[in-house]
Amino acid sequence: MKVVFIGQPNTGKSAIFNGLTGAENIVSNYAGTSMEISKVVVNWEGHQIDFYDTPGVYSLHTSDQATGQVIKLLQEEKVDLIINVVDASRLEVNLALTLELLELSYPVAVALNQVDQAELLGLKVDSQGLAGLLGCPVIETSIYSSQGQRELRGIINNYIISGVVGIAGLKSCVTCKNASLCGSCNSGDGTGSIMERSQRARIITEQVLDTVDKKLYDRRHRRLEKTQALIDAPFPGVVILLLVGFLGFVVLLKFIELAEGPLTLLLEPVNNYIAASIKALLPPGLLADVLSLAVPEGLLIPFTIVMPAMLIVSVIMALLEDSGLLPRYSVAFARLGGLVGLSGEAVIPLSLGFGCRTPAVVASRVIPRERERFIVITMLSIVIPCAATLGILTSVIATFHVSPLVIVLTMLTTLVLLGVILNRFSPQEKAFVCELPPLRIPTWDNLFSKTKIRFAGFFTEVLPLLLVMSIAVRALIESGVLGYLYALEGISRALFGIPAEALVAVLVTIFQRYLAPLILLHMTLTPREATIAIAMISLSLPCLPAAVMIVREIGGRGLLKVLGMGFLTSFVVGISLNVILPV
Repeated sequence: MKVVFIGQPNTGKSAIFNGLTGAENIVSNYAGTSMEISKVVVNWEGHQIDFYDTPGVYSLHTSDQATGQVIKLLQEEKVDLIINVVDASRLEVNLALTLELLELSYPVAVALNQVDQAELLGLKVDSQGLAGLLGCPVIETSIYSSQGQRELRGIINNYIISGVVGIAGLKSCVTCKNASLCGSCNSGDGTGSIMERSQRARIITEQVLDTVDKKLYDRRHRRLEKTQALIDAPFPGVVILLLVGFLGFVVLLKFIELAEGPLTLLLEPVNNYIAASIKALLPPGLLADVLSLAVPEGLLIPFTIVMPAMLIVSVIMALLEDSGLLPRYSVAFARLGGLVGLSGEAVIPLSLGFGCRTPAVVASRVIPRERERFIVITMLSIVIPCAATLGILTSVIATFHVSPLVIVLTMLTTLVLLGVILNRFSPQEKAFVCELPPLRIPTWDNLFSKTKIRFAGFFTEVLPLLLVMSIAVRALIESGVLGYLYALEGISRALFGIPAEALVAVLVTIFQRYLAPLILLHMTLTPREATIAIAMISLSLPCLPAAVMIVREIGGRGLLKVLGMGFLTSFVVGISLNVILPV
């Protein structure tokens, strides 16, 4: 049996999908989080069921990549049941897609999601009446609780037993004010245009939607509404968002500073024991010297600096996503987007890039314009730091007493200049209107779930790579290989104002950008040298996983262009800072 979840963006598909399957797809309060189809195979009371979570689509008749994926899935797989997730607070807009799905030959069940949020807005949907008008089951659900999960399971079980999910018949036609598939007149023949479906969606909404007394609209939600109006205003909204971003960065640095001391005291005895054990097990020589130093370093630095940074970055990202603040940065960005050739639509992949740039490259599919998509992928590859990189960069900033303001201004300046240059070679095609979700108070369950998913990457990906890199760096130091780089010392000092060994860190970014700052932590650098080196690393090359994804999305020639611009950007930034910063 195959069950497919389909719905418009930001309706809560992934939340319902996770609840039924036990999957851990990221759930966020903005459109575009899911950009690829997720498949989970579940043993459902002795029956194998394939569940598919699809990207959000507004219609099956649009030409974007997300719609293409959904249509391809419906064509290539023998779909038994479609669960259409509908946002109760935006019923009329969502029903247009529901009517499209009902015109197909698949059984459909509607998950009327976020009914609790709709009630807070003073809206009440007659779900039974809606079911009668549509001719399919309608289950009220919530992203904040398990409401509706039992009923959805019952629908799936009923289909397994009887092969039926629908309810008996539609209401009789009253000049087509009733529903989706009317066989009595031309207005509802199931083959109508988008405009006709929108008209039917409006008529259905008028019959089932009612306003209720806002008794539940307590002071907390009134304050939330006032805050949303303040942030959505051009001024002081942009100022508030900038202050929130700066505050998050300050909290990140402070958290690392507070955590490093206690964690170092806790792990120092463990590291001493590991170093002594390695020396005792291995015969004296280069290997024993390298491992006895590298393994403790490869554990101490990640656990005392990188781990706290990744933890707080994961928490901050989850808060921004679930609150609805993250997409509001798109509006602020859109006001400057015309300058760099980007619409507010670009904020989805750019925002995801602060988590991990590899899925962010995939998320660029939300942009239908190829030239703008190339600009976004270039920005992601060169300018945007992922969570792991951001964590280690902040640790380097704290270690060498680097000015965060210089780094931030350098990255912002590069972002604008790079966008302007790219935009001149390929003029903007058309504008984009960004849909903003309502501000919400994040739930503890979702915050914990998303933080756990992202933070788990520290143990499964970051820690092993940092340990290997620590061994490699220590081997280079102990073997004296880095001494050969002294031939470039004069050039490196003259052009960039940094030691020749620091250039190795820039080259390492092509494998994993967050490994590069680890090399700097093994060096003795002045704040000026560290500032230039960090800036060059921050604005350089895509990591290997992102590079592979870039080839998949825009081809090998596109990757070569990105790599060339990455090298050029990094060197220009290094030379510029060497000229600007006082000695």
